[in-house]
Amino acid sequence: MIRMAFLTREQETKDVVFALSKLLNDQDWGFRHYYKASRLAKACESVDFQVFVFDEMFKTARIESVFVHDHPQALFFYLCEDATKTKGNDQRERIRYIQKDRIDTDLMDMKDWLLSSLHQGDIYDFSYGGVRVNLPYEDIYYLEKIDKMVYFHTKKGVFHKRVNISELEKEFEPYGFLRVHVSYIVNQKYITSWFNDMVELKDSIQIPVSRSQHRKIRAKQRETKTNHAI
Repeated sequence: MIRMAFLTREQETKDVVFALSKLLNDQDWGFRHYYKASRLAKACESVDFQVFVFDEMFKTARIESVFVHDHPQALFFYLCEDATKTKGNDQRERIRYIQKDRIDTDLMDMKDWLLSSLHQGDIYDFSYGGVRVNLPYEDIYYLEKIDKMVYFHTKKGVFHKRVNISELEKEFEPYGFLRVHVSYIVNQKYITSWFNDMVELKDSIQIPVSRSQHRKIRAKQRETKTNHAI
């Protein structure tokens, strides 16, 4: 089950839940609403939330240290009066900003990203040194091609196998992975910053981005927004 926590005003929680019900109608999910950050923090001791929805008033260094930092695989939404202003130069891919007066539209624009991210609990199964390895997609930070081998940089360590990286691109794309370079595929959940020729992941890991892939990614993002607006 996908578990969500809301630290918002009651009416805003209802609005977001109603919008999400249209996007997640074939998913098993549930939510809890909290009025105080302290109660949510207490609940996190026994409940593993995959999604957090906060009012923008909770976008503080202290709150982020307790929730965003301590839940590195979770998705976060901030509900804002002015989403662009509140977002500022924040480029973290797993944190999104929603305009309070366009909750339906903004969530629809994020549908593909949200669904692919929520499916990252699925398992990627392969053989390594004669042993079966079961890796949740969310535990994989990035893939790196060196010669004829592809190295999987993961939460559990580094694994490698002889495989065509283009085949992995097709397999991993539905789970929120991006081909940013001929030799690299990254889990966009862990992207913290974008640059013209590089993308930065958690722990300051820097991955090169080719010009051609950068253009493809931006074009696809624009296309997604246009299609959802029709």
